[in-house]
Amino acid sequence: MSSKKFFHRPELAQTVCDLLMSDNGASGLFLSAPRRTGKSTFIREDLVPLMRRDFDAEVLYVDLWEDRSADPGSVIVNAIRDRLKEFENNLVKGVRSVGLSKIKFGGMEIDLDQIGAGKGETLAKALRVLSKASGKMIVVVIDEAQQTQTTKEGAMAMFSLKAARDELNCSQSKGFRLLATGSNSDKLGMLVNDKTQAFYLAPTTKIPPLSRTFLQWLLDDMKGIKPSIDALEKAFDMSGNRPEPLSKVLLDIRMSNGLDANNIDARVIDTMAEVLASARTTFIAEVRQLTPLLGSVLRVMAKQGQDFTPYSAATQKMYEAVARSLSSDIPKFDTQNVQYALDALRGEYQFAWKSGRGAYAIEDTQHIQWLREEMDVQVGGL
Repeated sequence: MSSKKFFHRPELAQTVCDLLMSDNGASGLFLSAPRRTGKSTFIREDLVPLMRRDFDAEVLYVDLWEDRSADPGSVIVNAIRDRLKEFENNLVKGVRSVGLSKIKFGGMEIDLDQIGAGKGETLAKALRVLSKASGKMIVVVIDEAQQTQTTKEGAMAMFSLKAARDELNCSQSKGFRLLATGSNSDKLGMLVNDKTQAFYLAPTTKIPPLSRTFLQWLLDDMKGIKPSIDALEKAFDMSGNRPEPLSKVLLDIRMSNGLDANNIDARVIDTMAEVLASARTTFIAEVRQLTPLLGSVLRVMAKQGQDFTPYSAATQKMYEAVARSLSSDIPKFDTQNVQYALDALRGEYQFAWKSGRGAYAIEDTQHIQWLREEMDVQVGGL
């Protein structure tokens, strides 16, 4: 058993569960929070256990960032198939022992090896079988759900989940809920704001950042000289409410010499500034190693944000202006070269993200801020 301690947010978990399980949550619920702010920990440690314990739900948790090389649609399919396999009663064990894969639950037969798009057994049917087998409401939790839009199979999986929602949310069934989360509200919003999407107009909300209660929890666990909660809160705000940089600061402080009650607050603030500056310097150094072609496209993508139009004439002029600040050798920003740059930034470097409908965005919102700051210095008012 892991000895790692977790900060729990039971009130927030209860609020989310109450909304999800209500009639308003029947169409799905989409939650967003910036990367590394505790979203996935909250879901795994608080939300999923509460749904299983107090709502007696059959919960499938799928993290689409656990294996970035896997197709998001396949990850969802495998999670549902694996959960069905766990209901291995004597009948299931019997068919498996003789090399068969078809099983029956509640009068429904399904071939476990043929679940998925184009394989004969739909996800909707698999979830109907799971509902029969478990006798419970089915809740599918997809962490980093925006990744479903990066592949055709991922997008199809979302439509299959919608079909399951429509079938299971009836008086003859225990019900179905989808909880989708993402680390970028703009990307997640694409799943509910576009009328061609499966969960068009499903409710969305933001997970509130960790508060002073979390900081007090950290302080209570500290030994020896402690900073004030006000200093800790200031440092936490500097980090964008990300626990990891704050943990590094507290570790560095604990290992340092010459601490006393009079200087620890200042040391916390100064150390956080150093940690953030180091992370920014490392990222910018990586960006500056890119070719003028890739570097220009990445910077303009950050500058334009949601309005990024990679192939327009106006964007081409921005590419060229940025490239002149980077090198005397200006690359050609035609469609082919820009597409090559976008593919490289998304694949090899993993700086960018692409939806199945062709929209591009910077992967990490923190990187957007740093790139814009650098452009203001290098290029000026672009």
